[in-house]
Amino acid sequence: MMSVLVLDGSLLADALRAAGDEDVIVVDPSAARLEELEREARDPRAAFLIGDPVVLPLPDASVDRALGAGAEGELARVLRG
Repeated sequence: MMSVLVLDGSLLADALRAAGDEDVIVVDPSAARLEELEREARDPRAAFLIGDPVVLPLPDASVDRALGAGAEGELARVLRG
């Protein structure tokens, strides 16, 4: 299954609209912000993780594309091919 990493919560609605059947993973350092985004999204394709774009809480090569700004090295690590 394809997956999209969202590093800017303001992009979540657009990501979900464009994702088709892809999973959408949202990473944010604020639990309160993640709860807010989860309430707004109400979408089973969305997963919400507490984390920082500098050290992403994801395995190597685990996402297909990313939306939002993050640390270049971390994005390279988590993006597939």
